[in-house]
Amino acid sequence: MRNSSLRVSVLIGWLLFLAPGFSRAHGESPRSAHRTSQAGQVVSISDIHFNPFYDPALIPLLIRADYHKWPAIFSRSLIPGYGSHSADTNYRLLKSALDNIHLRAARPDFIIISGDFLAHDFQESYAKLAGSSDPKAVDSFIDKTIAFVSLMIARRFPNTPVYPALGNNDSDCGDYQIEPGGAFLRATAQRWSGLLHSKSNSRLFRRTFPAGGAYTVIAPRNQRHRLIVLNTTFFSSQYKNTCGDAQAEPGNDEMKWLGTELRKAVAARQRVWLVFHIPVGIDVFATIHKGPAAAPELFWQPAFNQQFIYLLTQNSNTIAASFAGHIHMDSFELIQSTSGGPTSFVHITPAISPLFGNNPAFEVFTYSRKTAELRNYTAYYLDLSSPAAQKNGPIKWQTEYSFAQAFAQPAFSTKALQAIYTRMPANQDSVLTKYQTYYKVSNLASPPFAGNNWRPFWCGIGNTTAPEYQNCVANAK
Repeated sequence: MRNSSLRVSVLIGWLLFLAPGFSRAHGESPRSAHRTSQAGQVVSISDIHFNPFYDPALIPLLIRADYHKWPAIFSRSLIPGYGSHSADTNYRLLKSALDNIHLRAARPDFIIISGDFLAHDFQESYAKLAGSSDPKAVDSFIDKTIAFVSLMIARRFPNTPVYPALGNNDSDCGDYQIEPGGAFLRATAQRWSGLLHSKSNSRLFRRTFPAGGAYTVIAPRNQRHRLIVLNTTFFSSQYKNTCGDAQAEPGNDEMKWLGTELRKAVAARQRVWLVFHIPVGIDVFATIHKGPAAAPELFWQPAFNQQFIYLLTQNSNTIAASFAGHIHMDSFELIQSTSGGPTSFVHITPAISPLFGNNPAFEVFTYSRKTAELRNYTAYYLDLSSPAAQKNGPIKWQTEYSFAQAFAQPAFSTKALQAIYTRMPANQDSVLTKYQTYYKVSNLASPPFAGNNWRPFWCGIGNTTAPEYQNCVANAK
């Protein structure tokens, strides 16, 4: 009886294995199932800059209504289309972006957002269009806008962890003026904690975000994959603690915290992704617009710029990737070691907001869940100059490019970016042409570089300190 039962069990097992649907449900083989489980998807978004003021006729209704009712109010707008290259994100563009992200990556492992939820000049727009400068009214509307954008994301991706960073526009005090430990950080902590979809990560988030806007979480697929999300506004050369204690040093506090978190990651043998808004290095756009003899303008205060580069080079075996935004364009930076040669990179995700002449875009990355190494990414965009973008119907965003295919690289990595960088001056394999096209997300009506202006931008990619950048520009002439 025992042997007969065993033979029956084996027979049933084989019949189940061969039955239609079994291989699809459980994997065609242990090897293929293992391989599939190691590949993950991550969505990268930046610079949403949602503008609730785009239709002034709706503003009184928005002020009176709870933010849950805002979609119905926005649907009444008589202003057609998805916006223009001279405006921040309207409701139709925000909804279309989220719908198209879902179309391209319905179930990503998680979503990262590299800062700036609020439109530019938010307080000024409210005072002008709402007819009030009452601080409490402005603060309430800011909180409702943050809550609304968070709600839109959560509704479209109800089961996906979302890890947002703060941008310089995300403040109730003013641009580049986030108050440490202030009411805005406490209110935003309440709005964002539910996006993490993890009790343990929410505890980590609430431990540090309300005080300084930075936090760390553990990725959902691997306990040894950590994300450190920074508030780089404190590091900015334009930061002012206008609404807080002028004697406070939030940038120093956060840099020390980052060093501590990286040491913890090293001790735990974790791989780290850094997510932040303002990139390190040279603000090339601002520098060249000051004139040919102007000193390089750094995004960050020089001391923080140097400390961060040091941390990245010293922890290059731990930090697998860094993501930033802020400039609205599609670009990257290479972090050089003191001994020469890049040790890591910063990927700059283009914006949803088309305010600075870029087309709206988002990116879908593939990565190894086991090692946290990035493999490839595909950029998707909405061509705002197309006739369909001036109407109200649903619109499918186009595939702009796949990194591996466009640049003929085996994977997205520091080594691959260095290969592209070295080929740019001679435009080998058309890499400079492609970089220029993708920089403003294929907005061909607005060329990003005039004449040889690409050279300062090229120098900014590979030289993130002022002396290195000056030397590069001088030798590139």
